[in-house]
Amino acid sequence: FLRLTEGEYGADYVADRLRIGTVHEHINLAPKWYLGAYNFYLRAVAKRLLEMMGTNPQKAFSTFLSMMKLVFMDIGLAVDTYIYARELTMRKQQEAIRELSTPVLQIRDRLLLLPIIGVIDSQRAQMITEGLLRAIRGNRAKVVVMDITGVATIDSKVANHLLQTVSAARLMGAFVIVTGLSSEVAQSLVQLGIDLNRLNTVGDLQGGIEEGERLLGYRLVHEGEAGGTRPA
Repeated sequence: FLRLTEGEYGADYVADRLRIGTVHEHINLAPKWYLGAYNFYLRAVAKRLLEMMGTNPQKAFSTFLSMMKLVFMDIGLAVDTYIYARELTMRKQQEAIRELSTPVLQIRDRLLLLPIIGVIDSQRAQMITEGLLRAIRGNRAKVVVMDITGVATIDSKVANHLLQTVSAARLMGAFVIVTGLSSEVAQSLVQLGIDLNRLNTVGDLQGGIEEGERLLGYRLVHEGEAGGTRPA
């Protein structure tokens, strides 16, 4: 508050006010506390002006109005920055949630699992594609099992995004197996004119993983035999 009466309101002053708004957001200090402090400050200023200029109320009123202009500018800078910082924090949190909601898991060497659950919008579809391609590159994957059991509905945009994801994975040398394709989703794809022959589908997740292991040369050892699934 002391800087309000310094008489200099240039770039340094503005930068300081913006910094205050950012700091308040980081420490989760709601604007109501900031505004409440200003209310207390203005009451104290008004009382002091009346004591100093009681014989000249017009001058006291004019001085108080000038102070109010500075206060409103100060509040505007700090609150706008607080809102911007809060929105930025929320966007980062939403991105983190989206990434966590669509993990790419390594099942075996060169075999990845991409379980997709919930609603897929254009933004999430793009994140799915980018995350999968990074995982393919990082794990040198050759087979990806994309399980869409948890996807209730698919519109044309989502269908095209999924097809683009499959195509992009193929360009990176990975074979994509789609599992969990419900009858409702299959009918929706057909009605949208999507050629299901472009997708390599297997009924359920377990079957998809077994198919992926077969493509990679793993031999499935049934219960009762020694060991587990291993390269042939």
